[in-house]
Amino acid sequence: MDDNAQSDEQLTSANGASQFDVVAPLYDELMTGVPYDRWIDYLQQIIRLHKASPRRVLDLACGTGNVTELLAEHGFSSIVGVDIAQAMIAEARKKAAQRGLNLDYRVQDAAELDIPGPPFDLCISMFDSLNYILQPERLQMAFHKVAAHLTRNGLFIFDLNTEYALVNGFFTQDNRGTPAALQYRWQSQYDRSTRICTVNMQFEHKPLGGSPCSFTEVHRQFAYRKDEILEMLDKAGFMSVDVYQAYTLRPPSRTSDRLFYVAIRP
Repeated sequence: MDDNAQSDEQLTSANGASQFDVVAPLYDELMTGVPYDRWIDYLQQIIRLHKASPRRVLDLACGTGNVTELLAEHGFSSIVGVDIAQAMIAEARKKAAQRGLNLDYRVQDAAELDIPGPPFDLCISMFDSLNYILQPERLQMAFHKVAAHLTRNGLFIFDLNTEYALVNGFFTQDNRGTPAALQYRWQSQYDRSTRICTVNMQFEHKPLGGSPCSFTEVHRQFAYRKDEILEMLDKAGFMSVDVYQAYTLRPPSRTSDRLFYVAIRP
């Protein structure tokens, strides 16, 4: 979703299949304003900084495949997209078929990742997907699985919403009254004792010439802290972890709302 309509794919079945279920066929409409090209440019900037030349890529929590398709357009030769949400993968496969793209999409849980074949040079997980893993032990399992699927010196690049963002209600958003056919009202609530942010999402779709419909989804994210993530990556065997304020090469600040992590498998 764009910077005003945030959060991406759920990753672990413990979160419940309702997330990104009903909204899946409308997800790309919701993401209309997203600067996907900017995301790819930023990824390539990080890759160049680390003097890497990845060819085989794992897009973890790929959703409907928007980033996956752009990776293919930018010359990455072998790409696998994985997401736990069956409805999102169904949309990704449908789009790939319509556009004649040979992309490999799979329904899998990140904490139980199992993709046969050669290892990957790069694994990415974009736009706060890993926040959807609500149990730290499951995220630790996911990190181990990613490490096991990477080549030596393979890169793992992912981002997370910070606790600052979740505490301060960055998910509370409302586009009602705009010309958009898909309108929404999101209300977030952060529980400091559990560090879980619950977002009640109300949608109303008013397609031109079609029948309007309304639906709701409830999303949840866990507020992981930087030191916790660094410890988990270390336990999973990663080395030389860099952390950046999102879409920059600057170090994090107290008010950073999103952090990018770049880890290398030794």
